[in-house]
Parts: sequence; structure tokens; C-alpha cells
Amino acid sequence: MKKTLTAAALSSVLVLGLAASALALDATQTAETATVTKGASKITLDGSVRERGYYDRDNWKDDDSGLGAPGRSAYDSRVQLGVSAKVSDQATGYVKLESGNDSNSDVDTWGLDGAGTGGLFTGGDKNAALTILEAWINYKPGIWGVKAGHMPLALGNKMFFDHTASGDDALVFYADPNAATHVGALTIKFDENTNSAYPTLTNDASNDLDGYVALITHKLNDNVNLGANWTYLRGGGEEEAGFFPGLSLSNIGLTADGKVGAIEYLADLEMQFGTVNDQNTGTAFENIDANGWAVKLGGKYDLGAGKIGLLFAYGTGDGDQENIDDLADGNNDADHDAFINFLSDTTYDTIIAGYRSPMPGTGSWAGASNSGQNNSRNTGLSNLTLFQLNGSTKVVCPLTGKDLSLFASASYMELSEDMINGTDGDGDNNEVDNVGTEVDLIATWALTPGLNYKVEAAYMWTGDVYETVLAGDSDDPKDLAFIRHGLELKF
Repeated sequence: MKKTLTAAALSSVLVLGLAASALALDATQTAETATVTKGASKITLDGSVRERGYYDRDNWKDDDSGLGAPGRSAYDSRVQLGVSAKVSDQATGYVKLESGNDSNSDVDTWGLDGAGTGGLFTGGDKNAALTILEAWINYKPGIWGVKAGHMPLALGNKMFFDHTASGDDALVFYADPNAATHVGALTIKFDENTNSAYPTLTNDASNDLDGYVALITHKLNDNVNLGANWTYLRGGGEEEAGFFPGLSLSNIGLTADGKVGAIEYLADLEMQFGTVNDQNTGTAFENIDANGWAVKLGGKYDLGAGKIGLLFAYGTGDGDQENIDDLADGNNDADHDAFINFLSDTTYDTIIAGYRSPMPGTGSWAGASNSGQNNSRNTGLSNLTLFQLNGSTKVVCPLTGKDLSLFASASYMELSEDMINGTDGDGDNNEVDNVGTEVDLIATWALTPGLNYKVEAAYMWTGDVYETVLAGDSDDPKDLAFIRHGLELKF
């Protein structure tokens, strides 16, 4: 997670940058970086400023029922500033600062809770505080190396694990035995004694969540890249009240991607096993076995003027009836079949489903009602089946004479496990699985080197799974819509 930057730390970074500039023997400036060289050390600056506005109608409830709400709209800002220091050919370090209104957000919403100058009118207050997005040291004396600190991490095609938006505290050992092969071993600290029962550090791991990862990638030839990774997650003690007590979960990922002629392809299979104990949801199960899995298959054909592609993705859901039957039979052991994931607050295969709007129903383990998901909104492929047609192209914008990149997709989605206990709007207790159909469009204009204008738009025709929400809602759920546009300057 991000850490709040103190005034002393910020002063040190700024003083370091000014001192390096003042004593520089050689300085260069490009559109992407600013580099200062003194002796054997080289300091490189990078960063970005992003200003966006959005409209988000992510509430499918009937406004007339009194339970719904209109769409939300706002503007937000994000500032990033990075400092890279190469002190030798073997050792480098990097620090990246980022704005945000709290430790889990990278945006400062315009005018949010601004106390301002007082009096009749508010406003005029300073913007969000800075946090540390990245801070790591990398030492590589030969074919092997070690990297330690807070860094962005992800595995495979980001179906199971992706924390690139906020990073993790980790220790990484890696090696590149040849130009085609990379191996690594990581230990990741997910949580350290954060439960209210343990307000201070303890001498054991009773309330920790730790991750251990082993991975290998290999370029077989110009057409085939292969990868395999294994992640083991260990939670607190079984009798403790901490984060995921008794969790002992493994995830194995197998990946392949490449290009054959005009066809690009990718394949990713994620398989889970182990034990999830109690889950902090108050169920009567003493032990819950994790049996989730997910798969993604995609291909794109290069037409010359653009690309057209197909994508299939599937993540398992959890069958409620199986667990209910187990309880009725007096059996406290049950399976948890939903695919478990740890994702960032970002867009993956679709803009709305599984990102702006979590999958409804208890079948999604990572849903909003589960305390284990750091970001309750993004459920990813948990209990979701997706079929997608997509296309992309790049043209010259006639108004600006600059590149205009376009991406469009149409996706049909279902729940992988029907909602068998939900009552739909007709009150007939039908099994429902239709999530809906979503159309997405992303356009990016390169206004000038380093400055882009981006528009993201999505509309989803909701299916019958949205009829199973709170009692009293209409049997005709609202469609969902989202649009966001913004300028981003990178340097």
C-alpha cells in the first residue's frame, strides 16, 4: 500500500534534485525525461499531470422506487513525480510520488471537502497530499539480482493478481540466465496486523497476510512466449480474528502468447487450491476449500489498417445451494468454487462490468460484501463469463494532424454460477445468469509529444441478474453508463 510522505522526506527529495542540478557536470532535457549527471551517478526525473472529468451511472435500481440514485459526475486530478538514481552499473533506486485523497486512491476530486477560506463561500483550499507510490532499490551484480521496497507488481495477464496501480512492499530475487529466460522468487507483504484486535505490532503472524511467489518466463522462439507462476498466500492463525484466519491458498498460472503471421494470441489458465478458513463472513463452516479457476483466450488479426479480435474469459462462481445442503446435512466442510483475485482499481476487459460495477450476488467472492477484497468494486473475472468482439486502429486526426488511436469492443456477459437464491422482479425465484451486453469505446488523441486527450465511454444493457437486488426494486433495472475524458501530460 502507499505510504504518506512526510514533510522531511519531501524536502529531502527536492533538495537532492536542486543540489544535483546546481552541481551538474552535464544536463539534458527531453520530452520524456530530465537527466542530471554528476560523476558516476545519474539522476532522471519523470512524471505526469492528469486532469479528468466523468459521468458514472452505476446504479441499476429504479429511481422511482426511492432506492435508486442518479448518476454521479465530477472532475479529478492526479500528479506523479518520479526520481531515478543510477549510482553505478550494478545499483539503481527509484522514488515516485503521487497525489491522492487517501492511501488507496490516486485522485484528488475537485473541491472535495474543501474547508476553503471560511466565511460565506468555501473553496480556495490546497489539493490532496502526496504519497509514496514507489520506493525501491535494485542491485544486480551479474545474471542475478535483488530488488527491495515498494513497487508495482502483477502476474500473467492480470487475472489473479495485479497491484500495479498502488504497489506492494516486496523482496524480489531474480535471475536472467540467458536472453530468453527470466526466473524470480518474491515475498510480498499484503497486510501487517491491521485488524482492530491488534492495534500494535505483535511478535507473531497471527494477523498477517503474506504472499510467496515463484515464476519463470521463457521466449521459446519468435512466435511463442511461455510463462508459469505459483503464488502461496498465508493468512493468520485459525483461531484468530485477523485478516483471513487460516487462509492457506495457492494459485498456479500458466501463460502463453505470441504472434504467428498476422495473428496475435494469448492464453492464460489460473488454478486455485488450498483452504480458506471462516473468511470473516460469519458462516458456520469450519473449513472452506478453494477450488476456483479462470481462463482467458484471445486472438487478434492484423488487417494492416487496424486489428480485429476475439476474447473469451471465464472465472468460476460459487454455488450457494451446495453450501446450504452441506449445512443441512450437518457437514461444516464446504467448497468455495469462486475464482479469487486481488486486483487494482483499473479497467481490464470491460469498463463497467466487473470494474465500475461489481458482479451482484453472493457468488462473487470478491464482491462488495466481502471484507477480504481491498477494492470492493472491482470483481474482475470472479463469477463472470465473457464473450467479446473488439477492434482497434490508428489514424491521423484531420483536425490536429496528429495520431488518433481508437479501440472499440462489444461484450456479452453471464454469471458463471446462476443466482439460485435471489428473487427476481417477478417474484418467481427463477435462476438468473444474464449480466448484460456492454459496448465500450476508447479514443486517444496525441495532441503533441507528451500530451494526450483521452475519452472512455461505455454503455451496458443490464440483464436479469440485476433484478435480484434489494426487495422493492423494479423488475426493470436501469441500464448502466459511463463516460470519462481527460488530458494527461507526461514528461
